Amino acid sequence: MVDKEHEADDPYEFVAVRFPVEEGVDQDERMARVFIEEYALLGVPRHRILQLFRSQQFASTNAIYVNRGQAFVEAIIEDIYGPQAQEVA
Repeated sequence: MVDKEHEADDPYEFVAVRFPVEEGVDQDERMARVFIEEYALLGVPRHRILQLFRSQQFASTNAIYVNRGQAFVEAIIEDIYGPQAQEVA
């Protein structure tokens, strides 16, 4: 990889932007759902998605996991993926 000096006006610098949401919207649920849907569309298996939420290397997903817990994330994963094969009977 080529190293270069950081430029103050770098057009490719990551910039996070917050935006207002309606009153009563669960922002954690909405954001987790967006992440999970995106990974699901890419073909990522459900157990790998949970690992992304557990990993501290992924700050956004991990913040949701820490704040809301594993059961919260698993419920959204199940809602998006549906029940696991052994659960269908």
